[in-house]
Amino acid sequence: MDGFSFYGLLVAAVLFVITLVMIPVQYRYIHSMEEEREKKKHEHGEVYDKMPLGEEFLHMNSQINPLFLPANLIAYLIYKAKHKRK
Repeated sequence: MDGFSFYGLLVAAVLFVITLVMIPVQYRYIHSMEEEREKKKHEHGEVYDKMPLGEEFLHMNSQINPLFLPANLIAYLIYKAKHKRK
């Protein structure tokens, strides 16, 4: 195994571990955002419009960061499967 393959596997393993660790974190974050939206009776976009700038920036960073995109997608799919609206 040459060095390139080894480092490729190492990077893939690290990304896999990051994804596994971040799935529960992102799930709880999605759940808390939905609870806040329901508690305040806001539409989806209003929650983000009424956020303080710093909190909005943190939200954007946690949702758009390329390292967290697989975890975000998996957590979102799990959340939607568990909380189907009727």
